[in-house]
Amino acid sequence: MTNQNTAPASTFLSGCALLDGTAVTVDDESRFGGKAVGLARLDSAGAAVPHWTAIGVDACAEHVRRSGAADLIGRLERPADDADRAALGEQIAAAITATELSPVLTAALAVFLDGRGEVAVRSSAVGEDGADRSFAGIYESFLYRTGIEQVASSVKDCWASAFSVRALQYSAGDDAVAMQVRPVGVVVQEMAAGQTSGVLFTAHPVSGALDEALVSACWGSAEGVVNGLCATDEFTVAHDGTELAATVAEKDIEVIRADGGTATREIGDDRRHERCLAPAQLSDLVRTAVGLAERLGGPQDIEWTIDGDRIAFLQARPITALAGRVGDWRIVWDNSNIQESFNGVTTPLTFSWAARVYDVIFTETLRMIGVRSTVITEHEKVLRNMVGLVDGRVYYNINNWYRVLKLAPFFDRNKEDVERMIGVEKPVDFIEGTHRTTRERIAAVPQMLPVVATLGWRMANRASIVDAFQDEVGGQVRAIRKELGGARDLEALLDLGDRGLALFSRWAVQILNDLYLSNQAGRARRLLASLGHEEPDEIVAGLLASEEAVESLQPTLILLRLAERIRDDPALTAALETGDGYAELCAASPEVADTLAQFIDEFGDRCIGEQKLETISLRQDPVFVARVLRNYVRDRSVGVDTFEKAHRERKARFEREVLDSLPPRQRRRLAGIMRKARASVRDRERMRLTRTRIVGLGREVYLRIGEVLHASGQIQEPRDVFYLTMEELSAFAEGRSMTADLASLAAARRAEFAAHGLVEPPNQFETLGPPTMRRGPAAETHEGTDQRVLTGTGCWPGIVEAPIQVVMSPDDDLDVRGKVMTTMRTDPGWGPLFPSVAALLIERGSTLSHSAVLARELGIPAVVGVPGLMSFISDGERVRLDGGSGRVERLDFPDVADGAGEQ
Repeated sequence: MTNQNTAPASTFLSGCALLDGTAVTVDDESRFGGKAVGLARLDSAGAAVPHWTAIGVDACAEHVRRSGAADLIGRLERPADDADRAALGEQIAAAITATELSPVLTAALAVFLDGRGEVAVRSSAVGEDGADRSFAGIYESFLYRTGIEQVASSVKDCWASAFSVRALQYSAGDDAVAMQVRPVGVVVQEMAAGQTSGVLFTAHPVSGALDEALVSACWGSAEGVVNGLCATDEFTVAHDGTELAATVAEKDIEVIRADGGTATREIGDDRRHERCLAPAQLSDLVRTAVGLAERLGGPQDIEWTIDGDRIAFLQARPITALAGRVGDWRIVWDNSNIQESFNGVTTPLTFSWAARVYDVIFTETLRMIGVRSTVITEHEKVLRNMVGLVDGRVYYNINNWYRVLKLAPFFDRNKEDVERMIGVEKPVDFIEGTHRTTRERIAAVPQMLPVVATLGWRMANRASIVDAFQDEVGGQVRAIRKELGGARDLEALLDLGDRGLALFSRWAVQILNDLYLSNQAGRARRLLASLGHEEPDEIVAGLLASEEAVESLQPTLILLRLAERIRDDPALTAALETGDGYAELCAASPEVADTLAQFIDEFGDRCIGEQKLETISLRQDPVFVARVLRNYVRDRSVGVDTFEKAHRERKARFEREVLDSLPPRQRRRLAGIMRKARASVRDRERMRLTRTRIVGLGREVYLRIGEVLHASGQIQEPRDVFYLTMEELSAFAEGRSMTADLASLAAARRAEFAAHGLVEPPNQFETLGPPTMRRGPAAETHEGTDQRVLTGTGCWPGIVEAPIQVVMSPDDDLDVRGKVMTTMRTDPGWGPLFPSVAALLIERGSTLSHSAVLARELGIPAVVGVPGLMSFISDGERVRLDGGSGRVERLDFPDVADGAGEQ
């Protein structure tokens, strides 16, 4: 059987191919070989490549035919043994080198060489420098060749090297039993002879780190590195050009030009211990190479040389071996936005629920906007994998988000708006908006017209569609919860869980609303930018924040009003301060008990970590409400009137500052855009509360399932159900389970997920292959950090000196009055704590995150986005926080008063 990458003797047909390098394309490997295609890729990526020409494999075929070696090649398919194969190879090589080049090829080479100096003649076999196998060192290359005689001889030697013992043995590993010879092209290239040369890997081949390059460098020609002749300096460099590590070798020899080729020369004492690359050269080299690799679509192994200040790239191949890699697919994972929904370590049950929710939501969204069923079916795998679980954290699979969103007609012009909607920390460099030509747009009209029409109709009727969603989904949540009261067996409970999750099929309405909001906000940003505003993002965020905050703070406002009532009644105040406070307060006043019951019925699922099934909600434990009320009652400066007055003043002042700076026409235009955007913000918050209720329903269902499994002895504790997946529970109920020992499985998962809590992975990273094989930024640990001055993003101005109060869960001390409340991240369930704090200090987040939005509306000085904060900040330590500049000074460090902590 003949290997698919090889060619039998019958394919050696006549013909001559000599093509200028600029005309070779990335699809020409079968004609010109891997090395030529590698150079074509470098050229297409904009690299500085010495001029070259390519001799095609058909010229080799013609030469072999004329040499009379075709019959010998046929015998290679049936060698008696390795010795016979080697002998046949020697005879074929001798025939090739003894035969003159064809006059046509000789004349073409002479034209290329005319007026040029020395050239390199390099083999370019089919498959050489490929992604699967590099064939490094298998075929011959010749440097510093001049004149047609030397070049012609070297071309024949390149062809003959395909029949050397090492080439035949290497190819024998291809699992082919037939002829083990690959067609060989040749590259003839202007000689680039720098003072320093080497090899650069844009991903570290030892550690596997995708954000680090490894550079091997020597004096003289790169052959000294490639052939292993010379000792080399080695540098590990971050992709931004920062040098991370350096090993400077004692370099005794270098490869230099000599008559007819190369020779080695001893290096003088003045350069033996000198590094080959100055820091600036190294940084420039790496940043340039990384840019090339990004344009080439993946990590590269690049050969380079530097002559003075000029970098020349000689070869490039995809990296064929990377430590720990089990796949070649590049994926970007990002949780900058989704962390507010699934904060911290998330259990298997919640993740399996979330993955199915995203599948249901986006499948229905595509249907809603009119994408054809066949297209949706083609994207089933993508839709199943919108999110991933890494170190127990939920991440967006950004590649798949782009793949789905590109099915919508808006993507080709609004990639930037989409990235803001997704909330990615950094834009993804290898995915671009699809900017189609006019002809392509016209050709796509029949396919896109139904999508555009459907989307346009739904956008125009957005408000009524949202109202219908609220009525229908809200009613179904109440109906399923009512049925839950009578459900007893496992199968019935699992069915209720599936019905609850299926309600997310209507969540396409929220996606539609988000697209509408994204579009309106994008219009506003572009209008402000066109008028010369330097920070249009911040302005639009400020204009929208007030609407989002008012909707999110509804539970808080209800509790503030109740606190004012309790504060005026000594008996109620005393009851609140007794025990846990909640039961005592209800017992002291039937009216208050009724108010609290209504609050729990309306907002009992709105809690810290509300999107996670394992979270203990206010329905299961309402004590959080009493602890918040205590803060309000004790602090007379907190009240509804104070908030509402301050809110109105801030909103009016901000709008006045923005609108008054605009010409009348643009002012009216912006006001119209913002009216539409604010309406969609209000609707978004209403639907988010409905989403929280659906999750709350799922939480109750699976808690009941945990009780059933525990009562039957299947798991050790009812809450162990959260360490099993939805599929595992269904399989167990239906007799498809791979294990009957759910208790051991849950216990092992509990231990594994507890270990995940010991590290905090980065917000965004890349992988080659599965996410468990993460390469790129390491998990973020900051042990031993003694920073005295911290820097984050300021969200609301104001300077506060106060002690830190670390709050990670509702079980922590929630007496945050007059303190700087500090945590990892927040979601809407944190809102009731905010009015009591002096300031907010949050490790994760941006100016658009929930904590930042509420801080602006409540007038609370806040700093978010402080890397590693929770790993070194201490509960109770005093800080000076500047919410305007984002600067936080840790006052309990020694010598701070003397300026020792300044950075």
